[in-house]
Amino acid sequence: MSGRRGPRSAEDRVRGLLRMLPWLMERERISIADMARQFSISEEDLIEDLEMASMCGVPPYTPLELTDLYIDEGYIHVGVNKQFDRRLELTASEAFGLTLLATAARDLPGFSRGRELRSAQKKLLRVLGDGVVDIDIESPPFLAELTAASTSGERQVLTYWTPARNEESVRTVTVRTVFTDRGHWYITADDDLSGESRHFRVDRVRQVQPTGEFVPVAPVSAEVPVWFADVQDNIVVTANVAANAAWVVETYPCQNIVEHADGSFTITLVANSEHWLGRLLLRAEGGVTVTSPDELVGLQSRVATDVLARYRANNSDT
Repeated sequence: MSGRRGPRSAEDRVRGLLRMLPWLMERERISIADMARQFSISEEDLIEDLEMASMCGVPPYTPLELTDLYIDEGYIHVGVNKQFDRRLELTASEAFGLTLLATAARDLPGFSRGRELRSAQKKLLRVLGDGVVDIDIESPPFLAELTAASTSGERQVLTYWTPARNEESVRTVTVRTVFTDRGHWYITADDDLSGESRHFRVDRVRQVQPTGEFVPVAPVSAEVPVWFADVQDNIVVTANVAANAAWVVETYPCQNIVEHADGSFTITLVANSEHWLGRLLLRAEGGVTVTSPDELVGLQSRVATDVLARYRANNSDT
């Protein structure tokens, strides 16, 4: 029996009924005392809740559409109930999906599992078995610090690497939101260097230094941006992507995608710099071939030649 004093909230009563009614419908007849012990509730509260449930139903709320249960001589009797004729059950795929989400949530920064979630996860794992679900979530350095800054309002000094220019910059930011997209963590922050709200990829942050200066925390929705949406100063590239480099299509937002029978693709991709595109071509190891614009058709060869020359120069120095 609960030791909590005072009236129970409507939320607590409804939550309890949603657990008790499917269980009750399977038994059809049970003593008030036994059911009260089963759900750790007083007999008085149980009777009160069941009386409330007996007045619930679906339109047009005729006697045939109300929850069919009544109490007589210390026993609860159940009739035909259309709304609670079976337990709430999960299919195997639903159970796996819920376990997957719960396991992933465990490692999210700032997420604290409640008692109910821990209990539900244990029950699911008893059915599915331990070791069935193993989640590997990227957790780059400084993710915890930046997540904390988004809720505390403390401004941070970032050393940030920009791959498009292959350079680092130091800027003071106010972190507003933290979100994940396409396998990477990002922050949305007010950036003093540009005077605008910008997105920064957390794994490109090289150093974080708190300033001790706090600003009011403003509620900002974590909306995933449309990457490279403004193509005015960027490069629009058409390329052929081999089947073994399909990860390029899955990882980067494309303006246009044509899939061919052999698993290859023809895509239109927005590149924010020639340097960025060159790095992508090297990572694809020949799986991506630029077909336009003309000045970038031989970019992969030029970048590979440059990298090889620098490698040889470094080796000759040693």
